[in-house]
Parts: sequence; structure tokens; C-alpha cells
Amino acid sequence: MKVFGIEFYHRQRKDLVRELTVLSSRSFRYVVTPNVDHVVMLEHDKELRRAYSYAAYRLCDSRVLFPLLNRLHADIAEAIPGSTLTRDMIQIAQERGWTVTVIGCEQEVITTLQQMHPSITFRHYNPPMGFIDDAREIQRIVDFINQHPARMVVFSVGSPRQEILALRVFEGRAAVGVGLCVGASLLFLSGKVRRAPEWMQRLSLEWLHRFIHEPRRLGKRYVKDAYRIVPVIIKEIRSDTEKPSNSDNDPRGLS
Repeated sequence: MKVFGIEFYHRQRKDLVRELTVLSSRSFRYVVTPNVDHVVMLEHDKELRRAYSYAAYRLCDSRVLFPLLNRLHADIAEAIPGSTLTRDMIQIAQERGWTVTVIGCEQEVITTLQQMHPSITFRHYNPPMGFIDDAREIQRIVDFINQHPARMVVFSVGSPRQEILALRVFEGRAAVGVGLCVGASLLFLSGKVRRAPEWMQRLSLEWLHRFIHEPRRLGKRYVKDAYRIVPVIIKEIRSDTEKPSNSDNDPRGLS
């Protein structure tokens, strides 16, 4: 069932990892990781909605969003944070000696990851600021991905840029592998940025940990998201009560 117009992946993380491992040898497909911020953006960002519509998987990235989705009948087995999925897939890449292309991140992060995972061949391109508004730079990135075939492509340039970029790669029909739109996940994996302790993750307090460490950057965003998500939730509740029993007929849905 679609919630907020999104068909969320409903199975467990172990199932997803197995499915992505199989897909990694095929034509390029990509994964998006919606959280509260994304749900808000999708209300007004048509290009992001288009990127979501072509994604192979849409994961519930947020343990805060997870209970709300299931109260709205999404029937999701578990939240799958992008950082956790990235950790799992990098481990698979290490075990199998994959090539992994990374778009974004500073070189020092890639150097650290290479030291941590010597069996992985990393290909790296870090685009300049404002690249998403430069068609030639976008094409340069797409060409880099096409010319460096990899089982996995990690997009670490922030939302909605990474999702739009993944869509461009998909539309080119020349790339292979699985694309992960996972923001700062590699920063956590490399240790450059400390992720919340496991107990905070279990209690759905990872957002609080990030806020404590980045109050100036995240404070305004969290307040803004909290303010903007309320009418989106109200709209969804009303839609849920009015929609016919066959939810697949919902024209807003992303499938």
C-alpha cells in the first residue's frame, strides 16, 4: 500500500541485501531512502518525485517515520536506514572483491575506506558545488560512471541532488550495478562522522545524536520539517479515509 504517494519496500533488510546483490550484476537500478525531509520535499519537488518514480526500491530510512507509516497501513517490516544498508553492501563488496564507484565525498574518506576494505576497488569522482545546475557537469558524472563499470555506485551528494543524478544515470541506459542514494553514509562508515550508538538507534534517537553534534545545521531543518510535515500527514489521513479499497488506483502513487 502506498503512503504519502510512495510504495515503500516492505520486506526485511536481509531480503533487500540479497536482492541488491543479485541486481548488482545487471543494468543500472537505484535505491532511494525517504525520510521525513524527503516526504516534505516530494510535495513540491517534481524532479525528485520523478526520480522516486523510477527507483527500484524506496526504503523507510527513518525509525521516526516508521511507526507513522505503519499506522497509515504501509505494512513495512522494519526501517532500513541508508547508513546500515551501506554498511551491509560494503561488506558484501569486500567479501566478493567488487568495484565500487563513489560520487561525492572528500578523497580522505575514500582513502580511509580503501584501507578498511582492501579487497574493494574504489572509483571516485567528487563533483564541484552547484553541479546539479550544470548540464555538462552532470553528463561528465554520468560518463564517469559509464566508463568505470561497478557492481555498486554510491551517491553521496545529498538530497535531492543524488536522486536526480541517479535518475540521469538510469535514463542513459549504459550503466550497470546498483546505485545507493545514501547521503553521508560513507562518512559514518569511514569514521569521519560518528554515528549514533546502537542503543540510540534502537530507541529511534539517531536524529537527536546528529542534532547534538550539528545543532546549527540541523536545528533549523528539524524545526522546518516538523512544521511542514503536519499538513502532509493530515492530507494523507484524509486521503486514506477517502480512497477506494483498491489503493493501486491512486494516481499519486509511485510504483
